[in-house]
Amino acid sequence: MFTKIHHIAFVVADLEESMDRFEANYDMELVERDQLTGQFSMDIALYNAGSNIVELIQPTTEEGWTYEYLQDNGEGWFHIAFEVDDIRQSMRDLEDRGIRLVHDEPQQGYDWLVVTLDDRDTIVPMQIVETLE
Repeated sequence: MFTKIHHIAFVVADLEESMDRFEANYDMELVERDQLTGQFSMDIALYNAGSNIVELIQPTTEEGWTYEYLQDNGEGWFHIAFEVDDIRQSMRDLEDRGIRLVHDEPQQGYDWLVVTLDDRDTIVPMQIVETLE
């Protein structure tokens, strides 16, 4: 089902400061910086680590999963996302295996479709992602 690790996300309170630390400490080069609105209201910074993406996320509203996670847990590791070839088929396969999903339909991520798995059914917070081409 999973073809690779698509991205690993970290939630941060101050994106600029986190980007400065991340780049200075780990010699990472920024690939993309953007603001998402709508279902996901956040500022993001994307870095490549080999064929994987490291995503820094700062929520821009005081609501939603990202903001709540930051408030409850502080800055740090947020979730892992696995790439799949067909997100809708993967959703059906997961549900057939008893894995609950947070949404009934894929959500628009940065340049991918994303579905969050219910963390009651996973080892760690997880998502599945289908890359848009």
